Amino acid sequence: MNQTLKLMLHPKEYKAKPNDAGRITNAIIHHPKQMKPEELASEIVSGKTFMCSYLDKNERGQVRRNESHWKSQQVVALDFDNESKVKNEDGKMVNVKDVTMTLEDALEDKFIKKNAAFIYTTFSHTKDHPKFRVVFIFDKPFYNLIQCKQAIEKLLDMYPMADQSCKDGSRLFYGGRELHIIDYNNRLKNNYTLWEDIKGLYLLYPTKGSSSSSSNITLNINNSNQLNNKPLNKPLNKPNKSTNTYQPIKYDNKLASNIQLIKQRNIHSLHKGINPKPITLHNNNQVYDYLKKQDLKCFLGVHSNSIYDIFHDEDKPSGSIYKSEKGNGHWLYKCHSTSYPFAGTIIQIVEKLLNCSMVEAKDFLMKVYKVEIKENEAQKLLKEEIDAYKYILQSEELQDLYPSFYKLFSRYGYLDNLYILLDLVKENLPANSDDPRLLFYYSINTIAERFMRSPTNTSIRMNFFTFFKLIYKLSDKEVPKNLLTLHLNYQRQKNYKYRNNIYEMKLYSYDFFAELDKRCEDWNSKGLTTKTMNYEGILRNYGREEANRVFPQDQDKEIPELHKDVVSMLERTALNLINAKGWTTEKEIIEELKLYFKGQKKLKENLIKRCIGEMLVKYDLERISSNKKIKEEMGITEEQLSPASFPKLIRSASR
Repeated sequence: MNQTLKLMLHPKEYKAKPNDAGRITNAIIHHPKQMKPEELASEIVSGKTFMCSYLDKNERGQVRRNESHWKSQQVVALDFDNESKVKNEDGKMVNVKDVTMTLEDALEDKFIKKNAAFIYTTFSHTKDHPKFRVVFIFDKPFYNLIQCKQAIEKLLDMYPMADQSCKDGSRLFYGGRELHIIDYNNRLKNNYTLWEDIKGLYLLYPTKGSSSSSSNITLNINNSNQLNNKPLNKPLNKPNKSTNTYQPIKYDNKLASNIQLIKQRNIHSLHKGINPKPITLHNNNQVYDYLKKQDLKCFLGVHSNSIYDIFHDEDKPSGSIYKSEKGNGHWLYKCHSTSYPFAGTIIQIVEKLLNCSMVEAKDFLMKVYKVEIKENEAQKLLKEEIDAYKYILQSEELQDLYPSFYKLFSRYGYLDNLYILLDLVKENLPANSDDPRLLFYYSINTIAERFMRSPTNTSIRMNFFTFFKLIYKLSDKEVPKNLLTLHLNYQRQKNYKYRNNIYEMKLYSYDFFAELDKRCEDWNSKGLTTKTMNYEGILRNYGREEANRVFPQDQDKEIPELHKDVVSMLERTALNLINAKGWTTEKEIIEELKLYFKGQKKLKENLIKRCIGEMLVKYDLERISSNKKIKEEMGITEEQLSPASFPKLIRSASR
């Protein structure tokens, strides 16, 4: 059991709710902490603000309080403020007291008692208006933000009265006053499919004649607040504005007649209207693709492409149903109103109608359309191998076993991205048992979304993984015929110059990682960076064959004459500086070489990274770290280098 938690903790203790969130934000991002659950609880009730997640610096060495800097998370806090938003007389949304879960209820809740670590009351808590937070600890950290959010969403599905923003990986949680220890050893499974006693909560809709005030909002909770998973059977009808009661809706071909059946999760009635045929698929990607291709008009129960919006009342239809222009067969729904805009597939529609997570929406739709996932033996074996690979990447021994690999890949989030990539491959395992390879062919945009990086940066990272042979770009001869035909047809339809890359991922072995570590050591010693990761950079440092392997679309590409001339000048400048004083730096070489055309500085900076490794080998040079001792040995003065400056030095290797 992992007893040490990694998160962000503000050092200042408060006696009341802070009113300087900006200052707390600016400070907390520089205070990562590792502590035991009991230490965290003690810090919280001393009045310190915390974040459940651990943030890390970006490529520029900066860190900000947003999810793009999210690194990992093992703690989640559910916030029970017992308030609801209603419109006041001026039409503004305001918070009003709406007690749906008392502190006593939470302390006696079966799931919380079994899985939570502790509860603490906020500074605003009173007996009449309870405000508290329930803190859960996962049995191991999440390193994938999407998976982390899915797990938190599952908790929020169980406790819809909790603040839904708790799934924000960068949210601040202020400290509090009273601590109620449940069990510091309690751990919630990292994989929510392994949770026991998961039971859902459903809000009861107002019944005919009921008031709309917040005091009459109730919950379907039976047996002394024990949660239950019984679906609602009472439909929510449109309100009669004059009496504030709910009346039946008259049929209209522009009204979605299936909405109430969907909200009630009435699978049996939906089956009668949709008449789905059972189908067996082999992975989640196939499931999502299949569901998005289902006729939305049939699912919603309408006979027109233009309909009244399914999420709000309106006098004129503002909703439209249509097929995506991307040619993938996916159906889309869009509300064109300015006050309630919405756009999404069948998945997002169900998420919003049921107020549930994406995973729960998929599970519901699988029942509606009689979809079954069946894995073959090859898929099961590959899943086990992927999990073993992921275990190695997360193991505490990784740094000791493969120090050069760890040093290079732990920098700038490469290790995290590789972990995410393994998850992507796992989601799309091949169903063909005759070709049990780990093939995947996501677009760069799709991978970029999961990496939470730009497509350009993601493309560089994929080339980086390819160079180090963690993934392989397959040539046309290596791609299965049916898959190649599919991709070539798509390329012709879109009039693309290149087809999408199809990759194969090689799995872990001791020999592979030992060789990988040597390759990383060579890369580090040459001072290469992601700026080297292009055809010219690999060509100069590792030869034509490697460049063609990593960049097959640029096969046998020639280096521009301008680049050849500038590299030649960079080399002469470096040698002149070394001959003059025995050493130089990359920065000094760039500054010493004077060029006079637009963009020359950027070109010099890029080219020195592409040619530095080639230069070291070509002229028998070495690149070493500097320190006080090295400076003294080489006679480097303070005028030449500031006492506080310790750059990498380039000098003759045979001196």
